[in-house]
Amino acid sequence: MRTAGERMRDEHSAWLTAAMMSGRPYPRIPTKGVSRGGYDPLRARPGGADRAAAWWRGALDRVDDA
Repeated sequence: MRTAGERMRDEHSAWLTAAMMSGRPYPRIPTKGVSRGGYDPLRARPGGADRAAAWWRGALDRVDDA
């Protein structure tokens, strides 16, 4: 029997594979967390915080519900 973690990793892997093969324009995933300054350059620009919020809205709107 597989653990919950194994099942979740398999499901995530399958979703990522399907997303990559679909050709849909998914947003890029940030590589540095906010706590490590990941959005600092963007947030320092006028309207930057709004752009970051828009990125998350766009990313979550594109995630399939299944």
